[in-house]
Amino acid sequence: MPPLHTLHHHPRKRRRSCAQSSSPHPPLPLLWALRLLVLADGARLALSKRRHELDELLQSLEPGLDASELVPSEVIRLLKTLLAEQESRAIPVPDPLASNLRQLGDSLALEEAELDVLAFLVLVQQDNVLTNTLELFHQHWMGGQQLIGLLATALGRPRRQVAHALAPGMTLLACGLVQTERHGNGLELMRGLDDILLYEENGPRSLLTTFSNSQQPAQLTLDDFAHLQPFIDRLLRYLSRAGGRQSGVNVLIYGAPGTGKTELARALAARLRWSLHEVKFADPRGEALNGRERFARYQLCQQVLRQDNHSLVLFDEVEDVFNEQTSEGQKAWVNQLLESNPRPTLWLSNEVSCMEAAYLRRFDLMLAMPELTAEVRLGMARRLLGGLNVREPWLEQLASQRRLEPAHLARAARVVKKLGYRKAENVESAMEDILANLYQALGYRWKRLNQQRQPSLFNPALCATDTALEPIIRGLKRSGMGRLCLYGPPGTGKSALAGHLADALERPLVAKKASDLLDPYVGGTEQKLAAAFAEAKACGGILLIDEADSLLASRAGAVRNWEVSQVNELLVQMEQYPGILVMATNFMDHLDAAALRRFDFKIGFGYFSPEQAWMYFNTVLGQQLQGEFREQDAAHLHPALSRLEQLTPGDFAAVLRRHGVMGERPSPENLLAGLEQEHALKTRGQSRPIGFVATGD
Repeated sequence: MPPLHTLHHHPRKRRRSCAQSSSPHPPLPLLWALRLLVLADGARLALSKRRHELDELLQSLEPGLDASELVPSEVIRLLKTLLAEQESRAIPVPDPLASNLRQLGDSLALEEAELDVLAFLVLVQQDNVLTNTLELFHQHWMGGQQLIGLLATALGRPRRQVAHALAPGMTLLACGLVQTERHGNGLELMRGLDDILLYEENGPRSLLTTFSNSQQPAQLTLDDFAHLQPFIDRLLRYLSRAGGRQSGVNVLIYGAPGTGKTELARALAARLRWSLHEVKFADPRGEALNGRERFARYQLCQQVLRQDNHSLVLFDEVEDVFNEQTSEGQKAWVNQLLESNPRPTLWLSNEVSCMEAAYLRRFDLMLAMPELTAEVRLGMARRLLGGLNVREPWLEQLASQRRLEPAHLARAARVVKKLGYRKAENVESAMEDILANLYQALGYRWKRLNQQRQPSLFNPALCATDTALEPIIRGLKRSGMGRLCLYGPPGTGKSALAGHLADALERPLVAKKASDLLDPYVGGTEQKLAAAFAEAKACGGILLIDEADSLLASRAGAVRNWEVSQVNELLVQMEQYPGILVMATNFMDHLDAAALRRFDFKIGFGYFSPEQAWMYFNTVLGQQLQGEFREQDAAHLHPALSRLEQLTPGDFAAVLRRHGVMGERPSPENLLAGLEQEHALKTRGQSRPIGFVATGD
């Protein structure tokens, strides 16, 4: 095979023509165009369809010639003469294209024919003569074989070599350097590849930096992921032992956004002292890549890094990419991809319920990332905000924010550091403003910080329950395990009991609503349920599942398989959970009978009795007005309060929030008026007997 820098040729002494000395056309594309015109019969097509373009080409090569006066046979004869002159020369591939192709060939073990094809596809986009010549054949292509024949003719190579270079299993197509057009039989370069090979000084390395991020430092350490320590220890051991010797090493890490998947991957690479290459989502022009293109860049990274035993590849949001592969052939190709990658890969996903089981079976290790607990968020906040003057109590309040992600903290900290604030109150205020605005944009709820926490009004003795709570709380504290079903009208204190348990037992509360756990994909709810139990188990917390009727509906009326599967999964998780589980519902009658048998305690919550309402009324005023309130000051309100038969702690909370918005402290009269308003709204439409009620004899 001829060397890369000369695409053919046996120099012969010939007359020096204008085409040699002063041609305005790059010599290599001109050579390829002339071969197509003469050897592939392109001249006859041009004479019949684009004579004016052919005349312009000839006149640019032979100044002073009036090509329009030539008859077809003279045109063809002149083209043959020009081709012979070009063939007599040693025509180099221009640098830096030549050196980049040579380096790329070394990195990917490309054959000379493959490099020639790449050179052709790069330069054809830079030269109008070659582009126009190829267009002559466009309407006559019957398939890929005709294109292979044209390439073989242009490159001066045997057809079998070009066909082999473009075979599906060969590197050009397998790595996505060259792609077949989705519609038609043409070929196209990977987006951005031509710019890299034409203008960059170090092609293969530039490919890596263009198609993957490797400069993102780890902002957290594995110490921040102590809640995952057993898995991390096994993963580090596996990667360090298999990473340099074994192909097809793949690890799937999945979980909701914000659980730290990317930071975990970076921390793992930092501990191993390996380079981490993150496959990008966009091309060098900023245009989003589809799944096929991202896979191509992934394969290219794998091939360039295959000899680097201290490298790791990261592929994020894989669920979208996998789900684009819909045909059986595409699925088989992905499966092969997962079995043959030279370098270990960490695959990250927000959701796996929609991924094919055939894909999932090919991962060596899988980790379901639990939601970050307040304790874990606190550790991350301390590290990420380490260079800022913030106070520990403020950090603890910050860590209590649900949905707070490491990336949020890192980005906000970077901005605040640029602002140059020194005083703690200025730093904390700026951090909170940035994060609160982000939460608002994302549709999340932000709890304002640096606000004095009001003592809890929850008092087990004042709960209108059908079972005494204090003995149950003592039992749970002693055993550390138990399953509670709390039922009753809204606002009666069911969720507040779970919070009280967490405070009394000094354990974190892992609170989930049905909307947090229900998933539109089949199997998705089951996975989220398992993840919720795993999260609570990992932090030793109390797990609260609110709106339990949406998850534990009676299977007797189920009409879909997934409804039964959902209940079965929750029952299994309940049986296996070693901690304290609290499930709350407003609709006890909707729960599955088998589920009810699995609860140790079924506690009914109701409305305050008149005595409980009066005691709660005075407790609230005592807290709000402190030393300014005496119970006898409100005694005249007792009869009116007793007439409110459906009061709950939630009604008091609503009135207090309203006064808080107005910046006021409620007087006894204002509190009563607010409760009467809440009660009237709640009981409107409820019928009451009028007049006398008949009784039996």
